[in-house]
Amino acid sequence: QCTLCNVMISSEVYLFSHIKGRKHQQAVRENSSIQGRELSDEEVEHLSLKKYIVDIVVESPPPPEPLKDAEERQRNKKKAKKLKARMNSRAKEYETLMEAKNSNSDSPYKAKLQRLAKDLLKQSQIQDSGSWANNKVSALDRTLGEISRILEKQNLADQIAFQAAGGLAALEQVLQVLILGSNHNAVSRIPPKSLCNTVNVYNLVCNNCKENCCYVLFSNKITFLVDLLMHQLMIYVPEEDNTILGRSVNKQVFEGLTTGLLQINSIVFECLISSFPKGGGNQTTTSKLSTQEMKNKLSHVEDIHTRVQDLISYMVNIGLLDKLCGCFLSVQGPIDENPKIASFLQNAASMLHGMCRLSFAVTARSWYIFESPHQDPSGLTGVLQSSDLVGVLHMLYCILFHDTTFDLNISSLKESYVQNTIQVALHSLRFLNSFAVLDLTAFQTVVGAEGLSLAFRHIISSLLWYCAQYSCEDLLHEIIICVGYFTVNNLDNQVIVQSGRHPTVLQKLCQLPFQYFSDSRLIKVLFPTLIAACYNNPQNKVILEQEMSCMLLATFIQDFSQNSVKTDKSSQQREKFFSAQDYLELSNRFPRHTWEEARQFFLKKEDE
Repeated sequence: QCTLCNVMISSEVYLFSHIKGRKHQQAVRENSSIQGRELSDEEVEHLSLKKYIVDIVVESPPPPEPLKDAEERQRNKKKAKKLKARMNSRAKEYETLMEAKNSNSDSPYKAKLQRLAKDLLKQSQIQDSGSWANNKVSALDRTLGEISRILEKQNLADQIAFQAAGGLAALEQVLQVLILGSNHNAVSRIPPKSLCNTVNVYNLVCNNCKENCCYVLFSNKITFLVDLLMHQLMIYVPEEDNTILGRSVNKQVFEGLTTGLLQINSIVFECLISSFPKGGGNQTTTSKLSTQEMKNKLSHVEDIHTRVQDLISYMVNIGLLDKLCGCFLSVQGPIDENPKIASFLQNAASMLHGMCRLSFAVTARSWYIFESPHQDPSGLTGVLQSSDLVGVLHMLYCILFHDTTFDLNISSLKESYVQNTIQVALHSLRFLNSFAVLDLTAFQTVVGAEGLSLAFRHIISSLLWYCAQYSCEDLLHEIIICVGYFTVNNLDNQVIVQSGRHPTVLQKLCQLPFQYFSDSRLIKVLFPTLIAACYNNPQNKVILEQEMSCMLLATFIQDFSQNSVKTDKSSQQREKFFSAQDYLELSNRFPRHTWEEARQFFLKKEDE
């Protein structure tokens, strides 16, 4: 506990974050008995640890208003029930409509896929009460194997033909047996390996196939997948888990089945995002459409919006994110030798990334991210904020710094990270960036808070170090974009990226390879972040000038200003869709109304 600020400190990361914080340092200096001079940062730290930071024994606090929590859970359950009923009702209308339309597919395997779908349905309808006999399991695996071999070719016509033959309904029928096993001690009627094969086939049916992913959404098969995922998480993640920070999570949750279900959801979300209209700016195309066609197009977009909104709201209200938070918090160490845990974390982060992007696409606001976000009807932002981004930063810190003692004066970096760890970091940063786009203020508040801000700085610093040693452009670009969102128009967060052991995060960004200052494609990635990190912060600007000329940033802003005038007209008519390319645009990383002020700031010499 810090007796001066009356703050409870739960970890070493939080401790160092607190004593380096502006409020604490100011309080120590004001209470100092030394007259005539101001204490240095080192003296403040020494005095803090010696005088103000004390160990206390904490009695386990009473659970926070259990009655209130129970009432809220009950309310959420009721809301989820209503949402599911509404989604099921719409799904019935859609299925009736689809039956009237005959789906024509030119797949050479059409007849074979129809036969396999029928076989699958027949096998799943066996009315045995106990476990399946070995010959029945072998027959199921053979059927799934044949379907996989066809679909692995990733031919769109094959995927559509299998769905049209009732393939997804048959797979769903097989997976139904999961719901019957109420806990992890219950013996599944079908072996886990066969269930994983079933989930794998479901993934192959949906992978990069917009038609099938839209079908999964409109027919409400997505809710079955979400329920199945929630069922698995409920078995392995105890209800009371939030109080003990993920320590009672059963590690079986990281086995292939739950990971496969996370993967299906993230594949469907990714496809739905890519199926959103990408721009009505081309007036010649629009004018060719009749009024009726325009109405139909708008009606279809509206329909997708409503269904996506309901789906995300449903996922939030059933408590799916709370369960995922328990899983992230349960990872307390390395995952180098645990490919199953790494795969689970990648797919979970990927699903969260998809949820944020979909939520941004359907909320009632313009696609300009610096506009104040409207109220989020799905409740996604609120849950992500209250759970500290479902424990993703905590997990990243643990997997990157697991075999080191936390010491600001000792290099605590490993020689390298294995690919598993890097992939988890990449997917996690994509999720952080998509949340920043969804609600920038919430993102900056959560990540900039005491306790998390220092962990964030260490994560970014170590990953920048890794990218300097090994070529990993995708990861480096996500890091650069993330630092930009973290610091834009936020003085406290700007201070965080220039503090700590040298080279600081800001210095590392300024020391990136020469191409990032000469190649126009890479300049577009780096410069908006340097502008965000240094604008209106003379101290950061001085650090920047030690490595490069600020004139480069001023020229970059000027060039963008001139180009944006030409593109303004077409961009006004765009649909609300945020593509990968949009992430790099200056207007989405630094507010347009301050461009001229920023240009003047970087032109001005500090001694003027």
